[in-house]
Amino acid sequence: MARSKQTDGAEVWQVLLASAGQRDGEPVAAEIAGQIEQVIVSAGLAEEVRLPSERDLAQLTGASRPTVSQAIRILIVKGLVESRRGSGAYVRRKPETSLAATVSLMLSLNKESVVHLNDLRLWLESDGITQAITRASPAEVDAGEAALRRLAASVGNTAAWISADTQFHATLVRASHNPFLASIYESVHETLINYEYRNWIGSGTVPDWLRPSEAAGLTALHAPILAAVRDRDEKAGRIAVLRHHHVMAQHLAEVAAHSAG
Repeated sequence: MARSKQTDGAEVWQVLLASAGQRDGEPVAAEIAGQIEQVIVSAGLAEEVRLPSERDLAQLTGASRPTVSQAIRILIVKGLVESRRGSGAYVRRKPETSLAATVSLMLSLNKESVVHLNDLRLWLESDGITQAITRASPAEVDAGEAALRRLAASVGNTAAWISADTQFHATLVRASHNPFLASIYESVHETLINYEYRNWIGSGTVPDWLRPSEAAGLTALHAPILAAVRDRDEKAGRIAVLRHHHVMAQHLAEVAAHSAG
């Protein structure tokens, strides 16, 4: 396995070979995800470290590429890994992960509560953007611009979109300079978007509203939030956040109707 400057040394991942040698037959995705998680935790891999390619992970684990792809999607849902289209998968170490797991558990125990969770997301983002409009630095606005470009580039790729969408919204809410608000918001948003896209994550497919033909509309839905922060326009910020909330509510309702059917 070739070593890149962004990937931790190949020796870190050799433990996967030992596990592969002790198995009969191909492992399931959950098993591979657990092994990759163990390597990340035990080796103390830092945020932004790139994982080996899916091809290399398949060779190390003795699994097929589709199984490795599913394992990566499992880690994305857990918040331990993020996907970057055209670049690969990266370690994501944040304290929000454990909080997101708790919120996710609450939602799994009561699926009907997704409406309440979406309302909470609206309230948190509304306050976060209001504060960001007052407090955001030029560098934080630039970070929002970069996050929006990454979001636009992720259209058509469900896993990459989940990571990019969370990064975009969280980047702007973090500009509120309230770390507790930002952490709670990111946990709630991450739980909701993973719930929204869970069927497509599992199948590796793309929902209708995330197809490349919808790219312009998706950008138009997010760009006004950033513009409000950049222009210090509180009224425009609240309108933009509310519009995004309504679209997300529609998607969640469609997901619920599909699941019921």
